[in-house]
Amino acid sequence: MFCYQCEQVAKGEGCTKVGVCGKDPDVAALQDLLIHSLKGLSLVAVEGRKVGVLDREVNVFTAEAVFSR
Repeated sequence: MFCYQCEQVAKGEGCTKVGVCGKDPDVAALQDLLIHSLKGLSLVAVEGRKVGVLDREVNVFTAEAVFSR
């Protein structure tokens, strides 16, 4: 496990076994996957905006997902 999401990390280095916050490796991996998926969704959303497609649900989902714990 290497956690990329935590602002609570000791010494400014990533957690490597269990997170300082108590997060286990499975949750860290799922959060990494979520962030990766959101990057793809964001690319599509940006292209949609260029042609006038706006989706409030996508915007809300993205914001909530990025800050999920």
